[in-house]
Amino acid sequence: MNHVSAPCDRAEAEEIEADPLQGMTLGYLISLVARLMAQSLKARNGSDGMAPGQYPVALELLARDGLSQRDLCEAVRIEQATMANTLKRMERDGLITRRPSVADGRQATIHLTARGAALTQAAVQNVMDINRLALADLDHDTSEVLRGILSTMARRLEQDPWRGSPSARP
Repeated sequence: MNHVSAPCDRAEAEEIEADPLQGMTLGYLISLVARLMAQSLKARNGSDGMAPGQYPVALELLARDGLSQRDLCEAVRIEQATMANTLKRMERDGLITRRPSVADGRQATIHLTARGAALTQAAVQNVMDINRLALADLDHDTSEVLRGILSTMARRLEQDPWRGSPSARP
């Protein structure tokens, strides 16, 4: 089922023309903010630092070292192939090691190296600086409301049957 939005009236059209950001969809604005934050993180981390795409994986390992690749995929919500490529790069860069799982020798557990942990901790500080910059014009209560809204949106979208396999769609 395709959803078609109603045409906007003249006042709305004039408002959109006056402020181009008003005409952007919510998804576009969220994506734009995410890209800008990733660019800031990359610049702050430097060429020898952690790449923005590696950060969520490293952060999860900092909190729960020794996860399997499957557990990491679920935790950071990325596809298996993307995770495999990310882990290869992280291993190549000396950020992680893989060890045979004690519970199941056919699987490997993933661990941050000392270098990986240090770069993750530096990246956490950089992320906090970026968050402060992004939220600088908002008071604490508004910032918390924004976080709550975005968390609610993420939970709702995770339940969208269109995200899953075609057989699970309505």
